[in-house]
Amino acid sequence: MKPAIIDLADRIQSDIQSRKLKPGDPYFTTSETARSFQVSGTTANRALQLLTQRRVLIRRQRAGTFIADPEMNATTQTLNRVHLVVHQKYLEREGLLADGILLGIQKELPEAELQFNFLPHRDEETYVEEIVNRALKSREPEGFVLQRAQVGVQRILEESGLPTVVNGLLQPSITGLAHIDRDQSRIGRLLFQQLRQQKCQRILVVLRDQVTAGDHRLLDAVQREMSTAGFGIDQLCVRCLPADDRAIQVSALDVIKQSSGKLGILCRSEPAAQAIAAAVEELSFPKTRRPALVVADRFARDITPCPFPHIRACLSPEDYGQEIGKMLIRQVHGEEAQSMFYTVDVELVQP
Repeated sequence: MKPAIIDLADRIQSDIQSRKLKPGDPYFTTSETARSFQVSGTTANRALQLLTQRRVLIRRQRAGTFIADPEMNATTQTLNRVHLVVHQKYLEREGLLADGILLGIQKELPEAELQFNFLPHRDEETYVEEIVNRALKSREPEGFVLQRAQVGVQRILEESGLPTVVNGLLQPSITGLAHIDRDQSRIGRLLFQQLRQQKCQRILVVLRDQVTAGDHRLLDAVQREMSTAGFGIDQLCVRCLPADDRAIQVSALDVIKQSSGKLGILCRSEPAAQAIAAAVEELSFPKTRRPALVVADRFARDITPCPFPHIRACLSPEDYGQEIGKMLIRQVHGEEAQSMFYTVDVELVQP
């Protein structure tokens, strides 16, 4: 079922076609649209705003709403601004949305302004709703790239109809957004197999405090691999921890001390692995008790080698960004967002 705004926008376009309205012809006002389609004034206004973003309509202050000329926009239509929606703590700590990805987006959308919008610790949905409302009112088309966005934020963008790409998997119940992500199932398989080769008898998975659909898929893959290898459920431990080194260290050391055999630690982020490794080194664990560490996400901006086995996308950051840019452009040109998804293959890199 389509969100109300998108459904109404589609119905308006069908109305324009059925009445054979031509470029320059006037269209209904907001109140007339609401009465004609039996919707609220807010829904009517946002649908008209969306069609203005799509260059189907032109809204002129004090003059009214008119049918746009599709021929004028066919080759020049692009995005004036791309909002990069991300938590600042993840951007600063892990380098999510690495520089190469940004360069790739800019390469595909050279005229677009890339604007970071940092999600607050609270009221994420209210904050994003305000940005979306401003974008819908803009005279020039705007798009969004979501990084580690929770379900409420994804739903707001899904309902807005604005060009959007989720860098990651869609949250449960979200179906109407384009998305790109590394193969999370393969990540889980490769990292478990690496820990298995190191004779680990118990697995600790350290995730961020905000868990996403990608984390679920990775965990499912780890559990399947463990079951195939004959591991029991008591040999898997999962911790969802804030981006705080001390919190990560205390939690990991507690599991290490409770483990009689060799522990394998699968860290979602490289900073988490670094924090755990530092704590283990400081306490001088004997070689037989030292855990094996592997890393799922590495988005470092520099070229410092990673000391842990880690996952690398089989697509350069710049190419990754270009794919995001291409998805946004395809939506601007009218392609359905739900048909767009890109699973990026990955490989294991040894230090």
